[in-house]
Amino acid sequence: MKKNIITLICVGFCLLYSFSSKAQKYNINIDLIGCTDSTAYLAHYFDGRIFADDTTQLVNGKGLFSKEKQLDEGIYVIYLPSQKYFDLLIGKDQEFSISADPVNFIETTKINGAKESIAFHDFQKFMKSQNEKSKKLQEAYKAHKDNPTEKEKYNKAYKQADREVRAYIKKLNQDYPDDSFVSKFAQLTLSPKVPDFSKEIPESTTDRDQEIKKKSYMYNKDHYFDYVDFADNRFLRTPILKNKLEFFYEKILVQNPDTIVKEATNIIEKSKSDPEVFQYLVQYSLNYAVKSKIMGMDAAFVALAKKYYLSGEANWADSTLLANIRERVIKLQFNLIGMKAQDLKMETPEGEFVRLHEVEAPFTILYFWEPDCGHCKTSTPQLKTDILDKYKKQGVKVFAVCTQNQKEEWENFIADKNLFDFINCYDPHYQTNFRIYYDVFSTPTMYLLDKDKKIIAKRLDIDTLKTFLDHELKSKIN
Repeated sequence: MKKNIITLICVGFCLLYSFSSKAQKYNINIDLIGCTDSTAYLAHYFDGRIFADDTTQLVNGKGLFSKEKQLDEGIYVIYLPSQKYFDLLIGKDQEFSISADPVNFIETTKINGAKESIAFHDFQKFMKSQNEKSKKLQEAYKAHKDNPTEKEKYNKAYKQADREVRAYIKKLNQDYPDDSFVSKFAQLTLSPKVPDFSKEIPESTTDRDQEIKKKSYMYNKDHYFDYVDFADNRFLRTPILKNKLEFFYEKILVQNPDTIVKEATNIIEKSKSDPEVFQYLVQYSLNYAVKSKIMGMDAAFVALAKKYYLSGEANWADSTLLANIRERVIKLQFNLIGMKAQDLKMETPEGEFVRLHEVEAPFTILYFWEPDCGHCKTSTPQLKTDILDKYKKQGVKVFAVCTQNQKEEWENFIADKNLFDFINCYDPHYQTNFRIYYDVFSTPTMYLLDKDKKIIAKRLDIDTLKTFLDHELKSKIN
């Protein structure tokens, strides 16, 4: 199994997890042949990292991991300061011995006293041989990929290799009971076996190839986690679960908030019977929405935050975290892409009033700025010359809101930069609540609205605004 070399031992637990202890104990004797390290660590996987559980001093390569409690089942690592390490499944049997040569852990490791641990190591050796076979097939395929006969030959070889892996794992399932983790972990390494939909879609079907691809995609998405039991927290302590989640969220799912919320909710709800998995999946999904660089993904954050945190289901969250999430939801929930922009009734320099919703334009640029802001001093004149002057013939208008109440300084800037084509306005008494409605806590802040004042894009710079306008105007013409 492919995995990254980990060079850091993290002591402690992640994301406020506190795994339960049991009354029994563990005793793991290790004998590392020819090892010159003086220390060895025992650590478990979690969230793509490893966390130390125990340490032992080595004398001639021999040591003992032992405590008066049992370890939580999962995949562990025995790690040496010289950065040699090997994976170990720890199941119900936690009094056993291991001998191995650190030069080649996979081939030399011998385990006595833990049936599941032995089976896991045998699986590792099998997968190593399969990976080596696959690598040779790939090299041969690259050398003959233009030969149809050879291509068919190697396709058959790949399918045969897949059948061998699935047969091995099926045998593990037969040999070990349902509550055994070794077969469950082995299944975790599998991808869904997508049916050949070309056999069921008639040749006469319009856009047949696209229909086949669509069905294949939907099957893969819907069955991607078939081998994950989200009610079993042992899956958290593996090096694979996070990778599968990352691939699913980033590569399989369509990157829009509705899809992310729907699919995240689907897997989260399956985990509710296990508090540890439930917490992990809620946090993972919320963090994915927060870290996304895709415009509009804040809608996923708002939906997930409301559903799990602000509803009280996230019982691990302290008052500070909840307050921060609640504050962020308040700032975002009124300005999500696709929503109708909140109306603003603002005062002009002449003392008259204008309303955002009364602006008639195919596209309205809602621009929040202040004359003494360094970035605004550059972007505001640029908004006129690079955007409004070029697009006003297509009906584009700028609703420019000064966020401060220093009227003289504001009027001087308008005159100096010849910004009279803007719909210039401000809220001298801060009655419109524009900072909350539009999350304006820094300037400049810019939104693009359509003719119905629905938000098309948000928090834009000048170049990105131009790209959006070009796209929207082209779409309108077509």
